[in-house]
Amino acid sequence: MLSSVACSHHGSGGGADASYGAIEVDPPQATLTVALGGSAMQDYQVFGTVDGRRTDITSDCGLAIDPAFGSTLGATVTVGPHGGKTAVTATCGGQTGTAELIVNLTGSVTTGSGTPSNAAMLFGAATAGTDPTHTPTLQYPLDGAISPLNLPPIEIQWAANNDDLFHLALTSTFATIDVYTSDVQSTLASADWAAIAGTAAGDHLQITLEGLVQAAPATKYAAPPITLGISHDTIDQSAIYWWASSQGSIMSQVFGATGAPTQVEGNCTACHSLSRAGTRLGYSRCVNNNCGAEYVGFLKYDPVAMQWNEIVNADNEAIAGTYTTFSPVGNPFPDDSASVAIVTIGGGNLELFDPDTGAPIVSNIGTVALHGPGSPARSALMPDWSADGSTVVFASTPHTGQTVDITDSTIATMTYQYSGGMHVFGEPSFIVANPITLPGGSYENFFFPSFSPDGKFVVFDAARAGWRDLTAHQAPTPGQRLMLTNPTGAWAIDLTSLNGGTSDSDITWPHWAPGNTSDYYWIVFSSERNYGHEVTAANTNATCVANGVNQCKQIWISALSKAALSGSGTPTDPSAPPMWVPGQDTQADNISPYWTVPASIQ
Repeated sequence: MLSSVACSHHGSGGGADASYGAIEVDPPQATLTVALGGSAMQDYQVFGTVDGRRTDITSDCGLAIDPAFGSTLGATVTVGPHGGKTAVTATCGGQTGTAELIVNLTGSVTTGSGTPSNAAMLFGAATAGTDPTHTPTLQYPLDGAISPLNLPPIEIQWAANNDDLFHLALTSTFATIDVYTSDVQSTLASADWAAIAGTAAGDHLQITLEGLVQAAPATKYAAPPITLGISHDTIDQSAIYWWASSQGSIMSQVFGATGAPTQVEGNCTACHSLSRAGTRLGYSRCVNNNCGAEYVGFLKYDPVAMQWNEIVNADNEAIAGTYTTFSPVGNPFPDDSASVAIVTIGGGNLELFDPDTGAPIVSNIGTVALHGPGSPARSALMPDWSADGSTVVFASTPHTGQTVDITDSTIATMTYQYSGGMHVFGEPSFIVANPITLPGGSYENFFFPSFSPDGKFVVFDAARAGWRDLTAHQAPTPGQRLMLTNPTGAWAIDLTSLNGGTSDSDITWPHWAPGNTSDYYWIVFSSERNYGHEVTAANTNATCVANGVNQCKQIWISALSKAALSGSGTPTDPSAPPMWVPGQDTQADNISPYWTVPASIQ
């Protein structure tokens, strides 16, 4: 049966100006198989029908196809390595007709210098067996993780378990890719990975692994498969800035880039924040190796010279403080030529500063920020300004003098208005009640709050004890994981899938991807969890351990389902297991990630 679009009137004759009862594209459905790096063609005819009579009008029509799949020339469609279903549309004057084209992606890839040329034949001839001493184990990606569409090629990792030849199968509804290697990891070429990810977008990619011993290849052993979701979301025009604390530098990487990250600021710079416009950076540092107090500095991006300038240098010891946050463009000022910054000052309170001069700004924030239970014997720190500028979320603790480490804290919000030249902050609302009891223990210390870009949600850290206990961060002390609430505190939930179940893997410093995406919110954070076999406690750099962790912390991203968060009432866990951010130094302790618009595209 031919696919057609019916019209309300009839005509006769040919030509682009003729009117037909229907336009039919033949074949109405076709299936092509395309190999990685290859292409395939399909020829079409277009017919106009009037009173049941069909006329070939191919020469009077133009064909079109989704450019993600391929292109057209005359009546021929050429598709590249992108699987899925798409429409082929014929436009004939003011009338159209469509056909369905199904593209299946296939491929066989051999990687690793020691992989024999007959690897596929060996696995094809082998019989499946069961032997715990020869069953390999997939280590990365994490089962159930979800990747944005434009994440660079991932390194699939596994444990050999006495095998020395491996077969990976990557399959989705419209893709079947085989990889053969003698290594214990495999990274596909960028073009091949883009083809696979594009095919699996909105679908799941199943990854299966078989291993065998080349000296006795009659039996192969299969690992339990894992599933990787590929989102439709493409994250672009953003950058992640993190602190390589074991190296004392702030690093930056444009999302999706595969080269080495760029050093933004050295000199043992820490506790940084970025403006939502990406043009200002606040930081704190110890001066002259004296960490009895820390001092705040500000950098501003020069778009003409394309460089960061340190306009307020912490070495001058003008602002004693730690954590910073910037007002967004539009509130209080209409453009990015000016801004204000909230700083956690020494003594454990919040104050307002001009980040372009370092001068203090008169406001009532230092008075109201300490209000609350036990007032005024409190500390206020770790602020984050909402994207619309109307609200500030921060950590509030019933202990005085806390400016870096924090105990017994809860999450609070306060309103902000700029009226008549005055910066006015409202009384704090405490939105998360301590403690929250989970299977892993009682979590009573909440900190590092961060607003979602649309202001609908706040992600925060939860610990079973004081933050930054510089002993082992993993269980039993003190436990750090991420939770989610809304700005009114109507509910608070654990992000169990993101956190890796009920155990704790020292997850800290959460922030959100900027901009709008269709399927998911995306959160970036730092964690001690294993990155396959590339980063573990067994092979970690000694400088990371000296920095107070069991193993080098790395930067990860996780997807939070917008659909799961769209209903009323308390949502179920919307999170997925995370993905490691490519481009990091695996021998560095990478923490405090901020995700914002990169200054270089301003």
